[in-house]
Amino acid sequence: MIQGWVLIALCSAMGDALRDLSAKCVLTKENSLLFTWLIFALPLPAIYAADYLCGVPRPAPGFYGALLIALPLEILAQILYMQALRLSPLSIVAPLLALSPVFMLAVPFLLIGERISLLAGTGVLLIASGAYVLNAGTVKKGFLEPFRALLRERGAVYMCLVALLFSFTATLSKKAIMLSSPLHYMAVYWTGIVVGMIPLLFFTYRGNWPKTLRNGAVRKALFPALIFVVAVFAAAYAMSITKVTYVTTIKRLSILFSILLAGMILKEESISERLAGGALMITGFALIVLFG
Repeated sequence: MIQGWVLIALCSAMGDALRDLSAKCVLTKENSLLFTWLIFALPLPAIYAADYLCGVPRPAPGFYGALLIALPLEILAQILYMQALRLSPLSIVAPLLALSPVFMLAVPFLLIGERISLLAGTGVLLIASGAYVLNAGTVKKGFLEPFRALLRERGAVYMCLVALLFSFTATLSKKAIMLSSPLHYMAVYWTGIVVGMIPLLFFTYRGNWPKTLRNGAVRKALFPALIFVVAVFAAAYAMSITKVTYVTTIKRLSILFSILLAGMILKEESISERLAGGALMITGFALIVLFG
């Protein structure tokens, strides 16, 4: 019998995939920054209410310091994330989030020579193989063409940068959660993202607010924002009843859900090879997270 936390984590993974799909369908060059802001701003009342009902903790020293360091990186990562969804096929960019643990291994290895375990090294190879398989159909043009095809996708390059940024913010966020609680971390962190993006919004949309709002940016952001907060709440609850690494691994199945939705709804091509590549990347991700 499947344990309850597994089903909850799977719901979170499906929520992530649905959020990305719905965002992909409505993002434009004109509304992408406002849309990014809205999916964090709209759920804030629900997050505040949940934090209050569960009992607002008193954060331990170091909580706010960790968040202040993480926030500029998180804001940049979220902006690039939405640009990646807008510019490139969902079935290409979604799997690249599995690169985050590779960067988390690579940075200590390059900076201080910290050794990588055999299983973690195998995970890195599987993720690299999966990235190759995402564009395996182009191999007839040359052995390295699948990697070149990936680099020609601007959205894919952005998502690789997102994975790198997430490798830093994830570590800082984990520290902040341990010094408070998942819900209080979300309330403070998301408020920081919303407030931190306001100057960017005014600089970007100065003089263009009427046109942008007439195009229904707020209405279009409602469903992705709702799905986003449900997915986050589900993940937070699952993490409260089992190990974070287990939930993180299950959540990454959102890659396969995204690829399937991209094929069924968006009619993207080469879905079978991208499913194979996504499966390899998830397997590598699991090896690194669980045994690295």
